[in-house]
Amino acid sequence: MRYSLSALWDKLKFLNCKTIYFNLKYFPFRQAVLFPVVLSSNTKLRITRGKVILPEKIRSGMIKIGDFEIGHYDKRHNRPVWENSGTVVFKGDALIKHGAKLIVGENGYLELGDKFRLSSGSFIICYKKIIIGSNCRISWDTQLLDSDFHQIFDSEGIVINPDKEILIEENCWIGNRCTINKGTKLSANTVVAGNSLTNKQYAQSTVILAGIPAKVIRSGISWGGDLNR
Repeated sequence: MRYSLSALWDKLKFLNCKTIYFNLKYFPFRQAVLFPVVLSSNTKLRITRGKVILPEKIRSGMIKIGDFEIGHYDKRHNRPVWENSGTVVFKGDALIKHGAKLIVGENGYLELGDKFRLSSGSFIICYKKIIIGSNCRISWDTQLLDSDFHQIFDSEGIVINPDKEILIEENCWIGNRCTINKGTKLSANTVVAGNSLTNKQYAQSTVILAGIPAKVIRSGISWGGDLNR
């Protein structure tokens, strides 16, 4: 089979030490040699103690970490970060762009649906459970956190701010500089406007949420875009 120079470069550019290490670390050899996960050479592998689970059908390069540049981010100074002490489940293709960060604690469970996209400067911190459905996109400088990181106690010593799960159903688009706090549930086909904050369950689907805290500002919407980008 013949490849053009550009096609050959696409296949080889991520075949570096970090890609090889990541795949051999997490997967049995018969899966690892397919290199289903490819990493840019500047990816920071901070912790790799946890587990990574792939779908039954895998292919080379289906999950990319550190790929695809955003024009207003300096790739040299915005490294992607991987830190996993828990469990990360990929349900299909995923693109985690340069400068994005995934941090999963020892008891954390992070599930990413097919065609998941996480843009530059955004991060997910999972200490309990975060589940994101298929065809979801998270724009730049957005944060998802299922924990407050520091416990607050009442007068009787009972924790009043426990970690809470985040659930994002399929086909959701979260705009830039949003904060998705613990306890958030987004129904299918939701758009979260930029600079918004969510912190509760939103039962209505096909809506736009906006504000701090976010509320429904329009219903009966649909959205589309190139999920390959």
